[in-house]
Amino acid sequence: MKKNIVTFVLLVATMKIWAIDRIVQENGPTGTFSSISAAITASVDGDRIIIHPKIGGNPYIEDLTINKALEFLSAEDGNRYKIQGNVTIAAAVNRKVTIIGAHLVAGNIIANGTGWPTTLNVMGCLLNGGDINASNQFKAAIVSNILENGSILLSHGNVIGNELKTETKSIFISNSTSVSNDTMSIIGNKTPRITCTSDIFLNIINNFIARVNSTTTNFFSIHYTFSSSLYKLKIINNTIITPRSNSTSTVFSDNTYLWLESFATIKNNIFQFSTPNGSVNRANTFNVVGFSSSYNYYFTSNIRIANTSTEVNLTDAPVTPTTGQLITSTLAQNGADPSFEFYDLDLTVGDAGCYGGSYSLNNYFPITGSSRVYNIDMPFGITTTGAPLEIKADGFDR
Repeated sequence: MKKNIVTFVLLVATMKIWAIDRIVQENGPTGTFSSISAAITASVDGDRIIIHPKIGGNPYIEDLTINKALEFLSAEDGNRYKIQGNVTIAAAVNRKVTIIGAHLVAGNIIANGTGWPTTLNVMGCLLNGGDINASNQFKAAIVSNILENGSILLSHGNVIGNELKTETKSIFISNSTSVSNDTMSIIGNKTPRITCTSDIFLNIINNFIARVNSTTTNFFSIHYTFSSSLYKLKIINNTIITPRSNSTSTVFSDNTYLWLESFATIKNNIFQFSTPNGSVNRANTFNVVGFSSSYNYYFTSNIRIANTSTEVNLTDAPVTPTTGQLITSTLAQNGADPSFEFYDLDLTVGDAGCYGGSYSLNNYFPITGSSRVYNIDMPFGITTTGAPLEIKADGFDR
């Protein structure tokens, strides 16, 4: 009898940790929920909330507060569920919240509160007018989202394969004391600007950083404000497009490509102006405190890279300014560092710019909202010595 009781207790304990799928469906059968909020209320940590898109493509009109470790998924791969309202995630130590396949027709995704570390994954979402904003209590993975008129703001985590469509918006990394010497990666995004005010190691790789028409004062394509004599930045295989300026300022040039207060490795990039309508060439300059620079290409006038002679000044535009695609026969084609770790996916010498190398922008676009592998973590260069090779892949489903 005692043995049977122990077995029963263990069975009950095991059942409690099983996750339950909570189904949200308009006019659904018994046992489903008519609203996302009702499913959240009924759920416990570890549950999945699977949401059917509403009939006729209508949104769920509700503000959501997520205060449990939950995963939100679409019931149909590649078909997003619509929400009209703000989605707020409350921080708690070791809480993990994942949102996949949401379409916010109005509202923001806001992660706040106290509780480091809280994990937040926002993947395959579409926001018509709001931001994705995670406080410094969150380690966030912001992946494969489209923001029609919003910014991505965070302090910890990675930003991979997103598209920001409004020129005044940006990927913004704010200062944090949650963890020291953190490393973040911004890879494969289409964004007007990248700004970082935090003391972190930052990898900026294969982004299309483009502004075609904006000439607002002091908009830097990449701006790193934390002062350091360490090499905190890697800026590799990006295509940076910025318009010329109309400012006569001698201190801060409008629309400067790079303004960096930390030492940086700058390699395999393309710099190009988007329009010839500005009167001040000084707008197209670099302002950096120290760097290692090589295999960069630029098409503009009066570009300034102090104490270096390794840059290539092109006489013709290397890329189409609205897409970042290389124009045939440009010197930037097969013009990256010839080391094998910078090879293109076809194992030829890499192209400079955002479509070159193994992190090519083609890996991340088009964004469809459906399942995808978005990152492969492995050594930057692979040798043939016979040693074991460790590869980790990250992806999301639905």
